[in-house]
Amino acid sequence: EQVTAIIQVRKGEEPSKEELIEFCARHLARYKLPREILFVEEMVRSPSGKADYRWAKQFALEQLGLRPTAS
Repeated sequence: EQVTAIIQVRKGEEPSKEELIEFCARHLARYKLPREILFVEEMVRSPSGKADYRWAKQFALEQLGLRPTAS
């Protein structure tokens, strides 16, 4: 597995992937930095309002053309 960030940008904001990587580098350990950044119009959420991590993983795999790993 690899770290991938899925970002829902606020209206009117247009951060670049480079800006986001720089931000992450200031706040995260190097091994936690995302290798890929994907942008979405709207984050899918669970019924409790939290980010839907199953959807996020499937979305990232599809966007990056990867196959799921056995867990």
